[in-house]
Amino acid sequence: MACGSAVGPYGTSQHALNTVFAAFEIFLTRTSPPPIAHLPILVFLLALYLALAYLTYATAGFYPYSFLDPERGSGKLAGYIFGILAAACVIFGVVWVTIWLRRWLKEAKLGMHGKFAKSREIKDEEMVGVTREHMK
Repeated sequence: MACGSAVGPYGTSQHALNTVFAAFEIFLTRTSPPPIAHLPILVFLLALYLALAYLTYATAGFYPYSFLDPERGSGKLAGYIFGILAAACVIFGVVWVTIWLRRWLKEAKLGMHGKFAKSREIKDEEMVGVTREHMK
């Protein structure tokens, strides 16, 4: 099996589970669309992941993904990097719109507002002996 290949039980199951968990959260929960301010954070995390891939090459002597090898062509490499950046932005937008549409359809059109768990109020007698020092 080649380095950077997603073939095999571990690579495939790890990526498949991420997709299953994301689909569950997008379609079956009451989450709000992610704030647009999260997009630059995601781009920054992608840049850190790219840096980690080159750190892996510097320390272990191989690229986790073969397309990151600059000897295959720097133009091609830049295309991959900007393509992944664009794909991340598009996926963020698709997820945002999908969550917004799900909430609009279920809550505004179908009236399915759901129920939230009720929090229990803390009574004063439960807090006897607890000082502000304990609550920090």
